[in-house]
Amino acid sequence: MEDLFKLGNEEKEIRNNDNGRVISKKTPISKVIRKNKRDLSCKAILDEQGGLPKTNECLLIKSNGTSDTGGFLTYMLNEGEIDELIISRSNINFICENIDNGKIKKLIFIVSYRMKQMTGGSGRATYNFLIEEFKKRDQIKIRVPNSHAKTFSAKIGKKYYTVTGSGNWTENPRIENYIITNDKNIYDFNKEWMSDLL
Repeated sequence: MEDLFKLGNEEKEIRNNDNGRVISKKTPISKVIRKNKRDLSCKAILDEQGGLPKTNECLLIKSNGTSDTGGFLTYMLNEGEIDELIISRSNINFICENIDNGKIKKLIFIVSYRMKQMTGGSGRATYNFLIEEFKKRDQIKIRVPNSHAKTFSAKIGKKYYTVTGSGNWTENPRIENYIITNDKNIYDFNKEWMSDLL
């Protein structure tokens, strides 16, 4: 069974010196192009509105099926390091890479137990991979309740973003809706209910 969440299947270390190690990865170009298109679609949506919401602002979005929730996280990572990320679903390798490179300092992760119960396809394999990878990282706290929440919150400096909507973290050709806020009260609300589940 192919791991659909892992972009690079082959990673090679080229050399190690004072500037750190150099690595290379081989990956099917179509996956990279699709992810870049979704990220660019989210960027275009946000850029058209002047970027992410300012403090106590709210941005309402109806997408046309060319973006996904992960594109908004990519945009935020380009804004700066995320001090804390509170999330309910994710692209596993993308999150792990950004934990490992220090762009995400702390992650509270809530994923539905239904993912564990999925049979056939990649559900159970994806769940097992997620648990295995997240347990390797002290910065991640994970809980598996009965949840259908599709939300994430990210603290970047003194900005408190929350993205909530119908969209998943996977490529999805459907119309979706999103609400993006920059509000500490909303951030704290999500942090509290997700932390309580831990």
